[in-house]
Parts: sequence; C-alpha cells; structure tokens
Amino acid sequence: MSEVLHPWRRPICQVLVPVYLTVIFGAPLAIIEASWSLVGNPWARGLLVLIAPLAYAFMFCILAGVLSLPHRKGVVAGKFPRDVRHPVYFHRRMHGLCWTSLYYFKPVYYLCLTIPTLKRATFRLFGYRGSLDFTAYPDTWIRDLPLLSIGKGVYLSNRATIGTNIATRNGSIVVSGITIDDGALIGHLSMLAPGVHVGKQAEIGVGCGVGLQVELGDRAYIGPCCAIDSGASFLEESSVGAMSYVGKRTVVGAGVSVPSGALLPSRQKITPETDLEQYVSSATVKKLKPKDLEQSSV
Repeated sequence: MSEVLHPWRRPICQVLVPVYLTVIFGAPLAIIEASWSLVGNPWARGLLVLIAPLAYAFMFCILAGVLSLPHRKGVVAGKFPRDVRHPVYFHRRMHGLCWTSLYYFKPVYYLCLTIPTLKRATFRLFGYRGSLDFTAYPDTWIRDLPLLSIGKGVYLSNRATIGTNIATRNGSIVVSGITIDDGALIGHLSMLAPGVHVGKQAEIGVGCGVGLQVELGDRAYIGPCCAIDSGASFLEESSVGAMSYVGKRTVVGAGVSVPSGALLPSRQKITPETDLEQYVSSATVKKLKPKDLEQSSV
C-alpha cells in the first residue's frame, strides 16, 4: 500500500467508529425487539426470551466479523505510522475496532469461545485460517487473527498475551505474525512479541517475556519468569530454568539444559560443551525455592 498520508481518512474514521459500534451493539437488540413485537403468542414470547441471549451473541459476532471484512487488508506485517491517515493503519484501526468490540464484551466473547460453530464462524470472518482446536480464555489477549497460526491442541493460558504488534515511542507500530505449533503451551501472564515461533509441544512457563522473532524448537522448554530477548533461538528439546535471561540472538543448542538463574549474554552459541556455571547468578539461585523451579505453566 502507498505510504502517502491522506487527511480525508481521519474524518471518515471519526464517522465510521460510532456507526460501526451502533450497528454491532444495537442491530441485534433492534432485531430481537422487532421479533418480540411481531410475536403475540405468550409461549412464543417465552421461547424468545430463552433464546434471546444466544441470538444476540450470534448476531453480535457475525455483524462484527462482517464489518471487519473490508478492512482485513490493513492486517499485514510491517512497520507503519500510528496515524489513521495512513492507508494501512486506517484499515487496521477499523479491523481492530470490530475485533475489540467483541473481545471486550466478555459475556458474548465467552459464548463465542464456548460454542464451536460460533467460534468457527467468527474466527473465519475475522481472517483466521489456523486450527480451531485450541484452548484460549476470555482474558487471553489475541488480535490480528489473519497473522496468527495456532496448531491443534495448543493451550493459551489465561492472561497470556499473544502480541502481534508493538507500539514504539517514535509513533510507529511494528506488526508481525505469531506461529504456535501443535501441542504447545503458553503459560499464565506470559507475553509473546511479534514474529515468535513456538515449535510442537514446546512450553513457555508462567510470567515469561519473549521478544521479537524468537524461535523455539519442538519440545523446547522455557521455565517460569524468564526474559528472552529478541532473536534468540532454542533448538529441539532445549530447556531454560526459572528466572533466567537469554540475550539477543543467542542460540541454545539441541538438548542443552540451562540452569535456573542463568544470565546468557547476547550473540552466544550455547552447546552441550559450554560451561554454563559461568552464567549462573548465585544471588538469583539463592532466592529460588524448589517449588519455584518446578512450577507448572498453567
């Protein structure tokens, strides 16, 4: 798309936002109210009362998804100014409005995640093309569905952040897809940055921060409360203990087990022959209790 900023997009956005919200929130109510007026039979009205919550949720999800369709073109990887005058950010803003109106309406979003047919219809309308056989919670943060690839059997814990975008202080936004392969597990309160790839049956523990473009191989394990800097890589069946730091572009080799409390510098290649004790902070280890080292990710 063109990088030219068009001033006319700002007033269009200001008009479309209340219009979209009115349609998404109000149209289902209007349809149910009209149905109530048309139905005179008491039994039929009683049935309408029973099905009204599900009908409202279904219409809400479908309307939000349909309104997002013209703006899917703005959900692309790249770096863009956070300015609705920009063609990409304008459509991204409107697509995000449709999604967040659903995401933050928790009763409806809960029903969306709970009813398989509704989940399939909604996620497909918002551009998601991955497996739908994954677990997520109403407070698991996801957005930019066209940029997500989530495998079968993936578990996204509550309050985990699958962050496909990062806002920078210079007024731009960095967007990239996230791939989570079959059987992987993302722990409670963990945060994944744009461009992360989590391999099959890999696990990211509770409270971890995973930076840009990090790669986790199949069955890799990141312990609780770890900080993984941008560009780091973990090959198959490698592991990192609790409260460790892994620097930028550091590579942890296949099968390597990094102890808890380690501080791995940037741009290192960690192999089975590496003396890992030199990277372990004794002060950090002393603070760790045995139960911390064995903490589950869920």
